[in-house]
Amino acid sequence: MKHITIPVPFLLLCASLGLMLGYNCSKPTPFGADLLDDETADYSYLDSLTLECTLLPEDSLVTSDITSTADYMICGQLTDPVFGKAQSDIYSQLRLSDLGPNFKNGVVDSIILFLRYDAPGFYGDTLQPQTLRVHRLAQNALVRWDKVYYSTNSLETAEQIGELANFLPQPNVGLTLFDTVARAPYIRIPLDNTFGQELLGFDSLTLTSDTLFFQKVRGLRLSAESQGTPGALMAFDLNNSAFSRIRLYYRQDTSSRTFDFFFLGGNKFTHFSHDYTGSIVEPYLNKKADDRMFVQGMGGLRMKVEIPYAHLLDNIAINKAELELTVETLPNDNPLLQSASQLVFTESIGDTITTLTSDVLYSLGPTLSSGFSGFGGYPLTETDQGVSVQRYRLTLTERFQRIVDNQSGDIKNQTVFFNVYPQSRSAMRAIFYGPQSATFPAKLALKYTKIR
Repeated sequence: MKHITIPVPFLLLCASLGLMLGYNCSKPTPFGADLLDDETADYSYLDSLTLECTLLPEDSLVTSDITSTADYMICGQLTDPVFGKAQSDIYSQLRLSDLGPNFKNGVVDSIILFLRYDAPGFYGDTLQPQTLRVHRLAQNALVRWDKVYYSTNSLETAEQIGELANFLPQPNVGLTLFDTVARAPYIRIPLDNTFGQELLGFDSLTLTSDTLFFQKVRGLRLSAESQGTPGALMAFDLNNSAFSRIRLYYRQDTSSRTFDFFFLGGNKFTHFSHDYTGSIVEPYLNKKADDRMFVQGMGGLRMKVEIPYAHLLDNIAINKAELELTVETLPNDNPLLQSASQLVFTESIGDTITTLTSDVLYSLGPTLSSGFSGFGGYPLTETDQGVSVQRYRLTLTERFQRIVDNQSGDIKNQTVFFNVYPQSRSAMRAIFYGPQSATFPAKLALKYTKIR
């Protein structure tokens, strides 16, 4: 194993500060050395900085979709052997496909809810029976078209108007719906004809105004429960107007007619709840995570990472900084609950605002659509000490340079967070060895140049 010598001034600094500062001054392992060839003498390497990590519940997240741009929304419940119970309910407005329909003398035949599955958002076991229920919102409740909703928000419900019991979701099976060409995976839920007749009975003024129609319908709640363990969190693309809609079948005089109501164009949000009682993760909550770390999507858990002595690395230029995380597999964990597909770094701005760090934003690009190849944060399979491991590498180069350059010693400046991305849409989770683990410790690996 090749070693690169750390410059003498830094070693003297370590010796003088000793354990008081928590530095480990043993020679670190180079990373990326295979890419440098003869240039390794121009750089120094360090992977022994102190990391102080704390497991925290995620702050409340924006989950509303006012602009109808969400790829999918999560619905269902999961009983996780490590993370306990999680549930997500969808609240949504319903929108007229055309304003001013003539429903005079209309009599309902049937009313059907169609929901398009979105396979990438599923998490859990699709071979276990699910029961999905549809409720109207209570008279005093309303999904507002102009309000931003958070993961902690919920609304009171009234009568149940639909149910599909004990079905097996098939998110990868494409089916036709209203024509014989387009195919996609979807589910079909019959609704109560009383609800359909109520829609037919709305006055003409209500049917000519989206706002008045929203107020009359108030909104729907979609909820689901699993019949087994671990269950599943399903994903529905409500913004797909071809396969997600409510179709009303009715008779008008002697004619059979249909009319569609869409979720596209209406506000919608998800409510998340987590119960960690009795779970493996419960004793770790709000505590230092030395040996083991956890992250969880759907507004669940994130890791706070403090690098308390980084400002003492004065007069250096950071060429590369990466947080290296190795997945830990716990006994009795469920293999269907695979590790998160994407992690990101975030940081606090002020007391309440959290944003992606500059390294993440640089990778995503100006339109936030360029992907994470420049940042990392996704699982890779590597061999370490003859063992195949799953490992994440998260770039912190620009943010860490700012930590080094800020000589205030303010711990807030030296703090970042890592979490599942996107927190408001992903149900995935991951477990990692902590920074004090004797197996594959989490570490911040630096490649830097000393500035003379």
